[in-house]
Amino acid sequence: MITRNIDWLSQYRQGGKLPSPKGVYLEALRLLEQEEVDNRELVRVLQSDPATNARLLQLANVSIRTRSRPVVAVADAILVLGQAQIKRLILALALIQSATPRVSGFDYARFWTVSLLSALAVQALSEQLGQVNADEVFVVALLANVGELALVSLFSESYMELRGRVPPPEGNALLQMERQQYGIDHDELSSLLVEEWGLPMVFVEAIFHQAQPEELSSFPDAGRSLLLARLLRFGVGMAEFCLRDNARRSASAVQMAEEMIKLGLDTASVREQVSRILLAWPQWQGLLQEAAPVLAEPLDWELLMDRERTPASDSSPLRIAYLAMDGTMSEECTESFSRLGLSPLKADVSDSATLDLLVVAYQQNEGEWIATHLRGLDPVLGPYILLVGDKLDGQSESELFRLGIDAYEPQSLCSENLRKHLQLAQRRREARQKYLHRQERMRKFTGSLADVNRDLRQAALTDPLTHLRNRRYADERLAQEWSIAERHDKNLALMLLDLDNFKLINDTQGHDVGDEVLQRVSSILDAFARHQDIPCRVGGDEFLIICPDTDAQGVQVLARRICAQLATADAWTDLQADVSVSIGAASRDTQMRSAKDLLQAADHALFEAKRLGRNQAVLFVRS
Repeated sequence: MITRNIDWLSQYRQGGKLPSPKGVYLEALRLLEQEEVDNRELVRVLQSDPATNARLLQLANVSIRTRSRPVVAVADAILVLGQAQIKRLILALALIQSATPRVSGFDYARFWTVSLLSALAVQALSEQLGQVNADEVFVVALLANVGELALVSLFSESYMELRGRVPPPEGNALLQMERQQYGIDHDELSSLLVEEWGLPMVFVEAIFHQAQPEELSSFPDAGRSLLLARLLRFGVGMAEFCLRDNARRSASAVQMAEEMIKLGLDTASVREQVSRILLAWPQWQGLLQEAAPVLAEPLDWELLMDRERTPASDSSPLRIAYLAMDGTMSEECTESFSRLGLSPLKADVSDSATLDLLVVAYQQNEGEWIATHLRGLDPVLGPYILLVGDKLDGQSESELFRLGIDAYEPQSLCSENLRKHLQLAQRRREARQKYLHRQERMRKFTGSLADVNRDLRQAALTDPLTHLRNRRYADERLAQEWSIAERHDKNLALMLLDLDNFKLINDTQGHDVGDEVLQRVSSILDAFARHQDIPCRVGGDEFLIICPDTDAQGVQVLARRICAQLATADAWTDLQADVSVSIGAASRDTQMRSAKDLLQAADHALFEAKRLGRNQAVLFVRS
């Protein structure tokens, strides 16, 4: 996919010295002088500078040549090298830096600002998309334009003269002129350097093709590289768009809009991410000590895309059908629908795309029959699926939820509970209408339905009430984090949370109050979750929080804080609800063979918390 002129490596090794922002080394050394170093803060400082990232990764990858997977994240590089070696490296780099002259005319502050803003944007969107490791992608985005810094270092005067001949908005023109004069452009040199520093080929290819990601489309196995290249291109566009004085703003807006569509991102979520980054930017700016001025908030957002027009809500009645092995619903279920003036039709699963609510009758030993009928249903565009019937055992419940069941109720479905599911089905229909509307707009813009698949996948992985990740996402992400923890011998912890007496709140105050409680609990969990934690809603009043790189003591402290916060009366005064939570926590140990073992350990601890009287957090301890 990539052709190389290897002479460039030797030329860079002889003359290439990448400068760093003034404040990074000073802050890193200050942290390393402390008796107890906070690794998270050290990572935050070191990962803000492309040159420091490059040197750390190169040294770490040289140290682990015998391992199969290279180091990409700065946190992993610190673990491999150790703080003592990091300190020696920083001291050496600081001395070299003091003797390295800056090239007159090159805007270093702008370069570092664009690199760091781009990395922050790509990291945030990677977390939202959930398909690539956000910390690794942060590093890749930070290094994506390091070739530009290398060309300045190698050719100084001639390179600055070349840049002066290129009109500001013409990014691709600069690449062409670089190739004409030096036989290489800064994207190709960036990819050559990150390959030299030990990053995987998927990242190398993404950097090489970031200016024109569509070139990757012709390669059969380039799916992940194409995704990363689009993210990198979007990140640079966003960073330049946010610069206060920028002649490329219009071109950057177009670049962002193109990649937003192709990545399946919507304007609202991108605007939220950009606003968060700009809000936190003063802290990063203080760390760099030299940065270009950025906007206080995203302006002229209409340049990105036409404002989304939300279609008018469909006021027609919900389309409801039932599915049963014997062709009939139970009397209790039929009566509940009748009380609400509803009469479900017998389902034809082939017409499921036109349904809003599908009621599935279940009896023991009918799991395989139900699975056969549900396998073909679309998890996003299909109906809200309510299972009504006999009590499920744990294995059947997991299998049916995996197939797409949205909720389960006993055979004696009451009208009040049915009304709640009708409301959720209505929300599903409205969400489906919005996604279909967006899909049509994207189809017109790109000429292909494939470009909206990622947006639809996000809907399938998100709980519509709380906006947390749902059970399907939790299963996939837990398996992924287990694999990472096992491969790198890292800590991994898990919390299972169950609201105490939630049924009483629903029964005495109604489901509207119950929904409000669930939404507030979700907000509290989201607020208390650290950067790496993943809170999910996995059932009615059940939540799960995946805690990567967290040991038993850490997860126990976090669980107790959450338990105490949720029990605070001030949070629930206006609802007049007595809310508390029981938490079971567990961390990965040597006797666990799979993510399922970790989940079972947390479940055991949750049972113990309930047994001991609720409103407490219990850590799983192996007897």
